Amino acid sequence: MSDIPKRDLLRQLGYAGPYDELELALEEAGLTHGRKQRISLAKREAAREALAARFALVCARGDCLARVQDFLAEDPPRRRALPVSQKLCEVCGGSGVRGAVSAMADACARTGWRRLCVVGGSPMSRKRLKEEVGDRLELRLIDGMKARTQQLAQQDAGWADLTVIWGGTMLQHKVSGMYKGLGCLAVNGRGLEELVEAVSQAARKAERT
Repeated sequence: MSDIPKRDLLRQLGYAGPYDELELALEEAGLTHGRKQRISLAKREAAREALAARFALVCARGDCLARVQDFLAEDPPRRRALPVSQKLCEVCGGSGVRGAVSAMADACARTGWRRLCVVGGSPMSRKRLKEEVGDRLELRLIDGMKARTQQLAQQDAGWADLTVIWGGTMLQHKVSGMYKGLGCLAVNGRGLEELVEAVSQAARKAERT
């Protein structure tokens, strides 16, 4: 597999900087070293995992900036918050999250879905999703950074009306791999709003079939 400039890979993964700090994180993860300007595309998944585990993504809203510090204190491996747009913010998920969650809940109700399993996402994103959904759906939120057995993954997929693998977030490949082949929906978007909208689309498609 070919290689590309390290900053091109970082941009592909959705990061806008600070690049020096992001490249240092890749070095500390053993994926590159400072003398190299390029990185193998075979390391893309490992790079995504390393950066998602290290940095929190937060918008410029004051309450989000305050809340992210509490989450970082509870999750020492994530050392720092990186500035992003509201849509990618792990704390608020974007200004459209509340309406998107309501639309998702309505779409799932029409399809007869009551149970949703989500694999991955940061602690902040999972907390926000749980708060917004309330009792409209039963949720099983799987920490993508903790080991999961194949048996547990099968139980999760069997329990849920829909299981979502939330790529681009805090999700180890060895965890997501347990769910592949189980009929799960793969969502590559990092934002909570993107996740919710993908579930809505899946529910509407199921309703039509």
